[in-house]
Amino acid sequence: MQKQTADQSRLNAVRNEILDIALHLDARESEKRRQRAAERALRARRGIEDHFEFRRLAAQFSEEEDRRRHFG
Repeated sequence: MQKQTADQSRLNAVRNEILDIALHLDARESEKRRQRAAERALRARRGIEDHFEFRRLAAQFSEEEDRRRHFG
């Protein structure tokens, strides 16, 4: 009976360790997914900012060209 209890105790310890490892791996994978999503969002935001900056500069350049044509 004591041997069964000891075996059961070891089995429970191994199960708990496996569960802890699985949870740790899942947490690491979730963190990696979160980081990749944050990087994608940052790249998208920078792309949008670059696009609007380009449009702003193009409009500014166009206005300056118009002024030069009209006022020499």
